[in-house]
Amino acid sequence: MTNDLKNPHVKPVPKGHRWILFVSGPTASGKSSVAKYLADELNLKFVEGDGFHPKSNVDKMSRGEPLTDEDRFGWLQALHEHAIHHPKGPGTDHLVVTCSALKRQYRDLLRQGSENAGDLRVHFLHLDAPEEVLTQRATARKGHFAGPALVHSQFEALERPGKDEEDVFTVSVDQTVDEVQKEALRRVTELLDEDPE
Repeated sequence: MTNDLKNPHVKPVPKGHRWILFVSGPTASGKSSVAKYLADELNLKFVEGDGFHPKSNVDKMSRGEPLTDEDRFGWLQALHEHAIHHPKGPGTDHLVVTCSALKRQYRDLLRQGSENAGDLRVHFLHLDAPEEVLTQRATARKGHFAGPALVHSQFEALERPGKDEEDVFTVSVDQTVDEVQKEALRRVTELLDEDPE
């Protein structure tokens, strides 16, 4: 896979295996905008994780009701199945996927199935910020089913990645969008430098 000409210093995604980057974090952390930016800069396929929520989950979140583990496991499984079984082809071998992945057990679920896929490597980019910052962002945005009422419940459920989760790197989103995107791209590029062909 070749680089976009506008990004001559970005290393191509390694060939010989499939590669998935889950962009994680609570609601209003900017997962979609960061993931779309990375997908565009690195010529990767973008997958919006919210699109795999069943209607019952969307309805609950629209009412400001937090999802249970049971609610989330069905969604995580559907998203994960899509990610590991997506068709191979030019521009589709490697994915950037949005997924809150709030808890360690959720990330482990995504890891486990990926390990079973053999040629698939998984990494997480966790977007982090203080609760009050994301509450302000959720209040300001329009047209999204997940409103500010969900921010607090997601922080109650949040288990920030531990130091032993070596496939996770964290970027603070308590800065400008441009700064977040550039730092995320830098960190992903460093990750690719360390990822053998």
